[in-house]
Amino acid sequence: MERVEIGFASLSILYNFLFCFTCWVVYQYLFNKTSLLQIKKYKAVASGLAILCVALLSYVYDYFFSFFSEHTIQFPEILGNKRPYVLLLRGLLVSGLYYFITYHLYILSEKQKSVLEIAELKQAQLAASLSSLKEQLSPHFLFNTLNTLSSLTQEKNVKDYVSELANVYRYVLQYKELDTATLQQELSFIESYLYIIKTRLEDAIEVSISVDKALMQSPIPPLTLQLLIENAIKHNVASSSKQLKVEIKNSDNRFLTISNNFQPKVSVPFSTGIGLDNVMQRYHLLFNKDIIVEKTDTSFIVKLPIV
Repeated sequence: MERVEIGFASLSILYNFLFCFTCWVVYQYLFNKTSLLQIKKYKAVASGLAILCVALLSYVYDYFFSFFSEHTIQFPEILGNKRPYVLLLRGLLVSGLYYFITYHLYILSEKQKSVLEIAELKQAQLAASLSSLKEQLSPHFLFNTLNTLSSLTQEKNVKDYVSELANVYRYVLQYKELDTATLQQELSFIESYLYIIKTRLEDAIEVSISVDKALMQSPIPPLTLQLLIENAIKHNVASSSKQLKVEIKNSDNRFLTISNNFQPKVSVPFSTGIGLDNVMQRYHLLFNKDIIVEKTDTSFIVKLPIV
């Protein structure tokens, strides 16, 4: 008799363990693997249906365990038609409890993930700003800038050059702590940046920009275009005989394309390597979108998703 009671208790414990474990696994899947419970419009209905469907599994377990025992495992003292309702009520309570536990853990996890993403975004933004400032403040850049200034004899040219240089620094300082700028602001900054580059490289580089006016208010991470153009200049030959051609355009309303003819340098100066990686990281963190990089024997193309 005692052995029968121990066996019955073991089956009861196993029944409850498996049912609770099933609740946990199902809700973990629903919250982490599907978007069913994240749609605000249907969240209440979806949550209620999930709790009910999981609760109905108690009938499945009850039927399954009936093959292993001569006696009813759950609520044997309740006879007649009341037992299915009590079984369902108990299933709803357990299912609901596990739903709210899983939901609470999911919310905590999402908050932690959001905090980490914000920290990564700030780090990426800072890296982009510092990279741009380092490029402008590097001895090489300053040396070229001073040489260019000394070679300009007309006062108007000097004024224009210094004015555009000031615009570059102003944009870097203004947007170094902001996550996004508009495409119009970024292109306006690029015009100042290209003025300085073209003054130094003259006809060794040609940049054409063709972007629809309807897209000018689209958000873009600050300094994105500057990093990509700097990348092209750093890694490709640019001379009068082998002109570097950079094109910025939107082929459709999905991507902003930055392309250049591919003519790699034999020896590339030391690079921190954060240019293209930084753009990828910020697009992923800010917009949850990936940029597309295409490389052929004759061209290098970067496609930025238009948000």
